[in-house]
Amino acid sequence: MPSTRRPHVTTRGPATERRQSAWTADQVRALGLTTDLATAADILGVSRSAAYKLARRDAFPVPLIRAGTHYRVPVPPILAALHLAHDVPSTEDANPIQ
Repeated sequence: MPSTRRPHVTTRGPATERRQSAWTADQVRALGLTTDLATAADILGVSRSAAYKLARRDAFPVPLIRAGTHYRVPVPPILAALHLAHDVPSTEDANPIQ
C-alpha cells in the first residue's frame, strides 16, 4: 500500500526558502553565530511547534537566547549537540604511515 505521508519539507532561515534534504555540517556552520528557533528545530529534527513548546518550558535541547518575544539559538551548541563541534580531518589529508 503506498504511503500517504507527505515528503518532509521544512524551512531554513527565512520562511521563503524551502528545504527537502538533511543539513550538512557546512550548512550549519554557514548560519553564523546564531539562528532562529525554527531553523535550529529543523536541524535537530524537531517540529517548529514542538520547538516553541520546549522553549517555553526551558527544555529545548540547546541553550536559547530570548530577546523579547523572539528566540535566537547559538550555532556552536547545535554543532556540539550533533557532535560536529570539532572539524574531523578527512582521510585524504592524512599522511600514510611509511
